[in-house]
Formats: sequence, structure tokens, C-alpha cells
Amino acid sequence: MNCIKCGTGRLDPAPTTHEIASFYPLDYYGREGSKFEGAVELLVRAIAARQARFLCKRLPSGGRILDVGCGRGTLLAAVADQGFEAHGMEISAAAAHGADTRANIVIAPGLIEAKYPAEFFDEIVIWHVLEHLTNPLEVIRECHRLLKPGGHLVVAVPNYSSWQSRWSRENWFHLDLPRHLFHFPINGLKQMVSRCEFKVLSEHHFSLRQNPFGWIQSWQNQLLPVERNSLYCLLQRGERQRVSWSLGLMLRICAAIFLLPAVAMSILEAFTRNGGTVHLVARKPEAAPSHREST
Repeated sequence: MNCIKCGTGRLDPAPTTHEIASFYPLDYYGREGSKFEGAVELLVRAIAARQARFLCKRLPSGGRILDVGCGRGTLLAAVADQGFEAHGMEISAAAAHGADTRANIVIAPGLIEAKYPAEFFDEIVIWHVLEHLTNPLEVIRECHRLLKPGGHLVVAVPNYSSWQSRWSRENWFHLDLPRHLFHFPINGLKQMVSRCEFKVLSEHHFSLRQNPFGWIQSWQNQLLPVERNSLYCLLQRGERQRVSWSLGLMLRICAAIFLLPAVAMSILEAFTRNGGTVHLVARKPEAAPSHREST
């Protein structure tokens, strides 16, 4: 079901809390402190280090950052390596298992229930988590309360108005039903963030980690007679046993064939501001100066 005004999609009927929990078995979070196999896990960590540098360039010296839905704390460990104070909030204790102790992870049913003090953080990151939540608007409003005046909010989501989404339709990798409860077009996301009294500073349509793979997996979903998202299952540590050796070989060969076209499409869609995933940077306004009457 899509909103007429902003185009945001919502899973209908909405699943119950019990049903949502069943969408995330323990294997969904990986095993032994890592989600992906071998070289893929190393690539994910390298990209997290690059992402941390992007996030930290806005932080003041000794600044405090919160990652909502931080999982294993891979990003937070990279933030701590940069010399900043890292905090994470995660719903699942299983997801946070084996996380770096510097991540300061709080396990809570949601951001509001974590009960952080007001104006505590310099920056809050919601990286491919908002679409999983039942109350995204309330979470953005809570971020406004938690940020210091002038603090930044960084939100990344799959782009429901992207070329990937429109061309792949039900085969789109980032659709991820039924785990994704909301599907945000870029304009819908900007409207929601603005409603919560943030000023949108920039939008970014290229993600090396998300967008080329989104094309590769979506094409495989469309063209190959295999289970949906089989390549992604092959790369996940907890799901690999579901894919046979022969099927795994075929998926790898197809991925290699699709790689260069996928990178080219990712660059082109970013240039035209139609990225398969998008992230926004927004700022909470500075506190208005107080005025005292002279006596």
C-alpha cells in the first residue's frame, strides 16, 4: 500500500510483533561474530572504515555518535578507531553478540525505550534500519530530541523510487519482504525528515556496498530459475548451507558476468539521482539565542 502524497509504501496487512520476531532467526545475524564469508566479510569491514571516515568528518573533537540498529557494531568499532565516542542501540542481543566492547551497545525494544538523555549525541546514524521499524516517524522525532543543537542525522534506506526498484519490481533485492515494513522513495524520506524539524543538507545516491550487489542479485532473481536472493544466501555465514556446491558455482559465475554492468549502472543511477539505495544528511537547527531585557 502506497501513500498518495509521498509515495511511501507500507506492508499491508502489517505483521504482528510475534510475526516480526519470526522473520529474524538466529542465522540471520551470522555466526561467530561475522555475518558473511571470508573475503566478503573483509570487504564489509573495509567499507565500514570508509563509512566511518565519512561520518566522523562532521563530529567535533571527542564527539559522540549513536548507531541505531548497530548489529555487531562493525561501524562503531571503526568510529572508535577514529578516536570518537561510539554508542549503539540494538533490539536483538543475538545481533550484537561478539561486538567490540568500545561500541557501548544498549539492548532495548526500540530507540525510545533505550531512554537516552536529551541532546546527548552529536550525530545519529540509522543505516538501513528505518525500513524494518514499525514506527519510523516516531524514531526520527526521538532522534531530534537526542541530538544536540546543530547535530547531524544520517539516514540510509533502499530507494523505492530508484531505477532498481522500478525495473526489477517484485524481483528487486532490496524489497526484502516481509522484513521491510516500509519502502521509502527519496522524496518521501525527505518529507518525513523535514516534518521532524530537520534541515536536509544533502542526499547521496551511490553505495559501493549496496548498489552494485542490488543490481546483480535483482538480475539473478529475474533471469535464473533459482530461489530468490540465492547469491546473498551463499555469501551469508549462517545461510550458506542452503545453497548446493553446483548452484553456488553457477551463481558465482553469473555474478562475475554481471559485475561490470552492475557497477556501470550504479554509477549512472547515482549520476541521475536514482540510486538503488540513498542516504540523507540532515541537521537539527541550532538553538535560538536567548534575549534578555536590559535593566
